[in-house]
Amino acid sequence: MPINVITTVTKAADSYDLTTLAAVKGELEIDVNSKDAVLEQYIGEASTAIAQYCNQPLVAETVQDVIYPARDPQLQVLTGRLAELQLSRWPVIEVVSIVENAVTLVEGVDFIVDPKLGKLYRLGTDGRIRQWSAWPKTVQFRAGFEKIPKDVAGKAIAMVVKRYAAKGRDPNLRTEDIPGVVSRSWWIATGGDSGNMPPDITDVLDNYRVNVIA
Repeated sequence: MPINVITTVTKAADSYDLTTLAAVKGELEIDVNSKDAVLEQYIGEASTAIAQYCNQPLVAETVQDVIYPARDPQLQVLTGRLAELQLSRWPVIEVVSIVENAVTLVEGVDFIVDPKLGKLYRLGTDGRIRQWSAWPKTVQFRAGFEKIPKDVAGKAIAMVVKRYAAKGRDPNLRTEDIPGVVSRSWWIATGGDSGNMPPDITDVLDNYRVNVIA
C-alpha cells in the first residue's frame, strides 16, 4: 500500500565528506599544505555529487520519519494495513523510538528491524510478524555509515584526483599537436560517459542508491 513519508534530519552529521584530505594527498603524493584548500573543495564537491546520485547522504545522522498510510482519493479513508515499513534512509544503525497512535513500541517485542534494507516489521503478541495498523507512525532512527565503505571512499578519491589532474586544463581537449601548425582534437562525451559520473563510478554507487519514484 502506498505511504507518505515526511523526513526531517534531527541531528546532522558533523561532515558530509566521504573521504579525508590525508587520503587524497596520499593518493596524489602531495606532502605540502599549499594545495589543501583546493583539495578540500574538490572533496566536498565529489561527496555532494555522490550523495545526490545515491539520493541520500551516506554519512551517519539522526532522522525522523513521520509515516502516513495513503487514503482512498474518493472516500478519504485509510485504505488498509502495511506489511512492512520502509524507512527513508538505510542502513539503519539504531531505531531510537517508534510511536504509533500515542503508544511507544518496543524493539524485539512490538517490532523488528532489517537494518541493511531499512525495513521495520510489526510483531504480534505471539512473536510472529503481522501487518502494521493504518495509524500514522513517528520513527526516530540513526542511519548511514559510521565509517564510509572503502569502495565509496575510493570512488570519492578517484573523482578528486581526476578533477585535480584536469585543473587549469580544458577538459574536452584530447590531443594537441605543436610542431608546425597547431592541431587539436576535442573529446565529446557520449552514452554513459556523458553524465556527471562515468560508469566505473556509478557501477559501485548503484549498490548504495535509494530508488526514488516521482
